[in-house]
Amino acid sequence: MRNYLSAVVLAVSALTLAAAAMPAAGATARGTVAGSAGTLYVDNQISGTVTPISIATNTAGTPVRAGRSPTNMEITPDGKTVYVVDSGGPGGTVTPISTATNKPGKPIKVAGNAYGAAITPDGKTLYVANASTPGAVTPISTATNTPGKPIKVGNNPQFITVTPNGKTAYAADLGSATVTPISTATNRPGKPVKVGKVPDWITVTPDGKTAYVANSGSGTVTPISTATNTPGKPIKVGPGPYAIVITADGTTAYVVCTGGTVVPIAIATNRPGKPIKVGREPGVSVISPNGKTLYVTNGASASVTPISIATNTPGKAIKVGGAPSAIAITSNGRRLYVASQVPGTVTPINAATNTPGKPIKTGNTPWSIVCAPTVCRSSSTAG
Repeated sequence: MRNYLSAVVLAVSALTLAAAAMPAAGATARGTVAGSAGTLYVDNQISGTVTPISIATNTAGTPVRAGRSPTNMEITPDGKTVYVVDSGGPGGTVTPISTATNKPGKPIKVAGNAYGAAITPDGKTLYVANASTPGAVTPISTATNTPGKPIKVGNNPQFITVTPNGKTAYAADLGSATVTPISTATNRPGKPVKVGKVPDWITVTPDGKTAYVANSGSGTVTPISTATNTPGKPIKVGPGPYAIVITADGTTAYVVCTGGTVVPIAIATNRPGKPIKVGREPGVSVISPNGKTLYVTNGASASVTPISIATNTPGKAIKVGGAPSAIAITSNGRRLYVASQVPGTVTPINAATNTPGKPIKTGNTPWSIVCAPTVCRSSSTAG
């Protein structure tokens, strides 16, 4: 489990700053910001709200109430609805928000402690990982916003993703050191796949053939054949592998390790390359639409490191707010947005010059960012 704020508290204890946050399941290395008019949605974990931000003007709109402690968001492929996962109550809920009106709908009850989530490519079903023991995944029909029967998986699932063809959902079971495949046609779980300790994140290659699992407790990444659901030989990457992002051409997987490095893995051979040094406690990353640059958030350094994908060399770190937890880049590649838990801001960055703009105020402890797929791509500690 990651906690950027704990590092920040140590660094500024003289200022008596105290806060805490929990990482979620990771977002499909997925993630997007919603709104056909170019709107980012940022959930605020402590405030229990979601802040809409206009990309055109970099101004925040009226906060939308969304449970006690929102930790993750997903948006439908058509950009019409943002689903906000709330893990703050005794039982989990998911709040749908209409991007046309920015008004919340009735919260949807799910089993256990709602945490990570993923939506199918056709937008028909939202899968919510219920981080409990025994674990479960709740399917929700987006047409009716009604939950289906919980699907039994391993213990404490916190991350879930769906294959590009939409046929299989994979849940990472942190407490069982397994990954459970789920048929989206039947909502039935398959045989759990053994992986390393504390599987935190799963990313599937663009061709859908391989799922890569970050095992933060083992210092490895496990490749899984999606055709057979069999694991390959674990790939050693170093301490604390957390988030994984894969290039659009499917040639390289970049593994963010909390020890301060990013490790490139050649997908053709599953061999790791030389670790790339970044800031302290790196968290999540996003690749520019042109495929030339990887941007990595550094939680304890309050910065973002740009990495040239052609040479795997890091550039000068870009300063942002404290404990950055989410990052997004617009579909035209011109602007980045970074959510920082301290002091509760989103920093816009000019991608052409890597210069930060004036921070945009959000609620308390912004945690993740989503946007319509046509608007931007994003990644957050919740996935």
